[in-house]
Order: sequence, then structure tokens, then C-alpha cells
Amino acid sequence: MRLAALEFAREVGAGEAPDAPPDVIFATSLLSLADLRAVLPATLRRQPAVVYMHENQAAYPEGHADEASRERDVHFALTNLTSIAAADLTIWNSDWNRRSFATGIEQILAHAPDGAGRVLAGARREAVIWPPVEDPAEPAGESRVSHNPTRVCWPHRWEHDKGPVELLEIASTLGARQDLRWTILGERFRQEPPALAEFRRRHADRIDHVGYVADRDAYLAHLRRCDWVLSTARHEFFGIAVVEAMLAGCLPWLPDRLSYPEILPAEARGLSPERPPADAAAIRRAIRRHLEPALAANAVARIDDAVGDLVAAAGAGADGAGG
Repeated sequence: MRLAALEFAREVGAGEAPDAPPDVIFATSLLSLADLRAVLPATLRRQPAVVYMHENQAAYPEGHADEASRERDVHFALTNLTSIAAADLTIWNSDWNRRSFATGIEQILAHAPDGAGRVLAGARREAVIWPPVEDPAEPAGESRVSHNPTRVCWPHRWEHDKGPVELLEIASTLGARQDLRWTILGERFRQEPPALAEFRRRHADRIDHVGYVADRDAYLAHLRRCDWVLSTARHEFFGIAVVEAMLAGCLPWLPDRLSYPEILPAEARGLSPERPPADAAAIRRAIRRHLEPALAANAVARIDDAVGDLVAAAGAGADGAGG
């Protein structure tokens, strides 16, 4: 976030000059778009720019519990803010992402001198478009069956913000009342959260799989063997892994927070192995209908349309100015 703009500008300067400038500059929230537009050649600087906010730093959690008492470095959140101000279009990957940024940046700006940053607080043009998710639906002709014991997948990276403490609590309490088997997916890092290590030790005989799965077909096979997808996340801006699991046929065992109310139809909320739906097939159909905008072809088309409208508007404005 601090140096990428300079690196991209260097690469542009070192590369072969194109016959014509690109139609649009498309950046993610991990780039300072304001810096990039400032250091690009003038022919590129004037092109319309889009920032895709797949996350935001105003709502990003602290790295470790011992950092909670430290004063937070807000510069990355302010970089997001200036990127939005420099963009002609801001696309959010969920409404939760948009709302959490608005709340977080308002709290940050409340500590700024009077009026500072307020001129940047309103986006010029924005849209909420779920990110493209490749459809992991089961092969034609295969049907879903419920398993006994009930199989639950937890498809998160192994970090504190994904709620490993809550996972351990659920496995220890509900697991004592119901026969559950576990599939623990997601990437494991050098420092494993203690709660996950304890989960693996305490429930080793109930775990069908644990660890990262690099092969996509093998990963999807794990999802299709599970009845439920559980999230204990405290931090999630969209939830691609959870959406993939639901599209693969897992029923949602999700908290009423973050982006989850947004990605679930009303009839699929509040479910769990202790509160299963009367008609699981109907719930799966309702979820698939609700998530159609996230299917790759649909989401890409929506992004293309939004960017195309921006480019067309920029072209019309340039024609008007020239006339």
C-alpha cells in the first residue's frame, strides 16, 4: 500500500508505450490510487479510474490481542479514503464492506482537526457488486444426502480473526449433544492459534480432514462430503469460501453478523445442526437463487457493465468538452 504506486509507475515507464492509452485504470484497495494517479504520465493520469474495495482498512482487525492496547495506525484506512476520492468509480464487494468502512472512517475523522477529511468522505460514484465465484455445483445426476454422523466443514485460514476460540467452544458444547464430524480447511500459518491446536488435540477422533487443500477438485470434493458449512469469523468482508461451500450444497451455519445476512436469503438464516430446516433441498435452491449474482459469469458481467458505463460517460464528457 505504501510503495505499489511507485512500482507500477516505474513499470509503466520502463515498458513499451502503447499505441493508445487504456480505457480505464482498475485498482484494488491494496493500492494507493491517489498516489498512482499522481505519478503516472499525464496521458494515463487523465483516464477514468476504478477502485475495487475487496476489503477496507478502517474495519480491519488488529493482528494480535496484545496490540489491542496500542494506538492504531490509521494511515492505511486514510489511504483507502484517498483512493476512493481519487477514483471515478468505487466498487464494493459487499454492502457490509461499504457500511463498515463508512462507520470506521467516520470514527477516524472524528479525531481529525475540524473539517479535515470531510471533503473526501463522499464517493463520487459507487456500486456494490459481489465478487465472481466459480460455480462448484455437484456434477449432473448426483444428489445430496444427509450423513450420520453430521459432517461440518470450517473453511477458513487459521488466524485469530476467523474465530478459532468459538470453533473450539462449539465443538466442545454442541459436540457433546450431537454426533459431529469435522473437516477443517484453509491455510495454516507459522503461528497456529492456540484454540485450533487445542481443537485438533481434543477432537482428533472426530476430524475427517485437517489442513490446506491445494487442488481445487479435491477441495470441492471435501465440501460435497459435508452437510454444513460453519463460520465463526469475526472478520469477513464477503466470504468466498463460505459461498463456495453453500453453492456446493452445504447448509449454512453462520452467525448473524458481518456479510452473512447479506449473502443469505431470509429463510436460510439462523440454521444449525440443532435447528435444521424442514426441507433442506428447498433451502439449497433458495440459496442458489439468492447467490446467482455472485456466479462468475454474472458478477463479471456486472463489473464489465459498471466499468463500461464509466468509460462511456468519460468519453461523452470529453466529447462535450471538446465541442
